[in-house]
Amino acid sequence: MFSVIGNIVQAAFWYGLVVHFTIYPIIYALPIVLVLDPHSFQSGQKPCLVNWKSSQDNASHGRKEVSEVYGVWTALKTIFTRGRIMFAMVSGSVFMLCTGLFFYLYRWEFLNEALLYHLTRTDPRHNFSIYFYHIYLHVEHEFSVVEKLISFLPQLIVQLVLIIRFAQDLPFCLFLQTVAFVAFNKVITAQYFVWFFCVLPLILPWSKMKLKWEGLSCVLLWMGAQTHWLLWGYLLEFKGKNVFLQLWLAGLVFLAANSFLLIMFIRHHKYSPVFKQLARATSGNRDKSE
Repeated sequence: MFSVIGNIVQAAFWYGLVVHFTIYPIIYALPIVLVLDPHSFQSGQKPCLVNWKSSQDNASHGRKEVSEVYGVWTALKTIFTRGRIMFAMVSGSVFMLCTGLFFYLYRWEFLNEALLYHLTRTDPRHNFSIYFYHIYLHVEHEFSVVEKLISFLPQLIVQLVLIIRFAQDLPFCLFLQTVAFVAFNKVITAQYFVWFFCVLPLILPWSKMKLKWEGLSCVLLWMGAQTHWLLWGYLLEFKGKNVFLQLWLAGLVFLAANSFLLIMFIRHHKYSPVFKQLARATSGNRDKSE
């Protein structure tokens, strides 16, 4: 029991510290908390990892079982468990303590640059986002708080849908969240793509998508949509052409390409939760012994 709690405390500490250094991993908080399911983390027992080989062999069967066990209603009824509360309190405390320390040292300059800036950031140039044209047209006018925050609504809706559906398959959920977060963000630059590239190797073993032809088509589609946007960006930035509308339309095409890739990954993924239900694992061992 103490080992499990100790591991949760360590994980919470490092997670709180990571979010302090860069704020975007905060989007992973809810799926991490949901993974600490009481059916997998029980008093006095270590969580049991799913056997990846058997999970691959029984991917469709596993999907049905997981959907039944980890339904929304079940999650809501068991949301407040010791492990989940401890993870939330420790990670939140670490984040707040670090933020409080640096606020004491650097005052509002730190708070604005580290946190508040991300809520109000506007970038009328070098921005793949579909919001860039609206930002450009209104860059000389101060946006209201509602206008600044409303752009987060599509992000929030998509994130919640992905979390509810895929939280137990944690690596895949984190990948989908990151792609969706970048695609629907109000500011997108080339460095943002690194965020989900680094998670891609974790989910490829579970994908039924073959490089030829579906995988190659997805790669070419994504690269083509980005190259199309960069062409109009080049005409705007280096040739001084008035192609703002075309650049915005290219942003729409790029969003559509990212959305299509999300759908393709979901359709071809072999759903596999990270942890087994302890009760199910115990009963399975009993059947073998009999």
